[in-house]
Amino acid sequence: MTKAAAAERRASWGIFLLAAVVRLGYALRQGLPVPIVGDAVEYHAYARHLVETGRYTGPAGELATRMPGYPLFLAALRLVYGGSVGCVVVAQCLIGALTCVLLYKLVVRLLPAPWPLLAGLFAACYLDLVAPCASLVSECLYGFFLIASAWALYHEDWTPLKRAAAFGALSGALYLVRPEPLPYILATCILLPRLFARFGRREAAAALTAFALIAGLWVGRNFAVFGRLLPASSVGKNVAYVTLYLPVHQLGLAPEPRHAAPAGLSELEREADFSSEWKKLLSRLTPAQIVRAYAFNLLSILYPFLPEYDWSYIFLLPFGLWGLFVAARRKALRPFAAAVLCSIGVFVFFGGPASRYRQGISPFIVLLAGGCFPPPNGGATSRWRRWS
Repeated sequence: MTKAAAAERRASWGIFLLAAVVRLGYALRQGLPVPIVGDAVEYHAYARHLVETGRYTGPAGELATRMPGYPLFLAALRLVYGGSVGCVVVAQCLIGALTCVLLYKLVVRLLPAPWPLLAGLFAACYLDLVAPCASLVSECLYGFFLIASAWALYHEDWTPLKRAAAFGALSGALYLVRPEPLPYILATCILLPRLFARFGRREAAAALTAFALIAGLWVGRNFAVFGRLLPASSVGKNVAYVTLYLPVHQLGLAPEPRHAAPAGLSELEREADFSSEWKKLLSRLTPAQIVRAYAFNLLSILYPFLPEYDWSYIFLLPFGLWGLFVAARRKALRPFAAAVLCSIGVFVFFGGPASRYRQGISPFIVLLAGGCFPPPNGGATSRWRRWS
């Protein structure tokens, strides 16, 4: 083992241990057991029914209100450890620590020292990467697959074909956790020949095929169940309505109570009902009011004081924003910038005013923050030029 490899291995273990300790400490401080509330109720119901009955159903018999990635993760833990919420939190703390290590290893391939180590250490303590580990929702698992897919794509020891196929497969797993990265995934797969010198149409086809094989399991299942194409969840129009209603209500533009679908409707009937309400709400608003509402969502996602003050985000934000601009002329950073912009854009229209929506893409925000710094003169510059 070379000195460089040995140093990277020591740094990886150091980052992993620090990240694990920080996350476990944060979880203990928040208090155990973590309450199963909000979105977690549905996730755990799907997992419990999957283990107990072998059927993927929600708390009231729903069939596709949640993407299957996180419930499958919970179901796997339930098979081994039962319904212990503490075991879920511990597993997520370890996954979160591994996310920091993969981020470090990815930055080693992209940026010169000292940015890889700094990125790994900062990620270990960054609240938007720490907090999801103590929550019973999908952000922690999402962040892991996001960084794992990029780690595979930039793995220089693998052949281009293997890298492309691994990226596609891991991106498929990422999509099964949450659907918002779909535009980023498809664009990256198609543009692989433009992003990497040794990639061609064969690699692009391999990435798309691997992604389709994984994501297609969910799409095919939904077609068999509903008899129609349902690529994501069955609550898309529900989410679209709520995403518009919450800001306009907060701004005083919609004083009426939030719409609730009539009892007894099927999933698809509820979807049609919310679609109608969403269109009605849109028709009552002026273009300027619609812009204000969605701008409210954007600012809420980026706002640093929801639900608590986060000094680490305040420190990182200027560098991350500058990294987005730098990505326009540094080809190696473009996929990460695309993922961040894609996710934020989707959540503005299909998410709402909640700062936790930026947590899943936090690994890429950390990476972009480091990417805005120019490389020093010397041997490290050659690596930068190879990727840029």
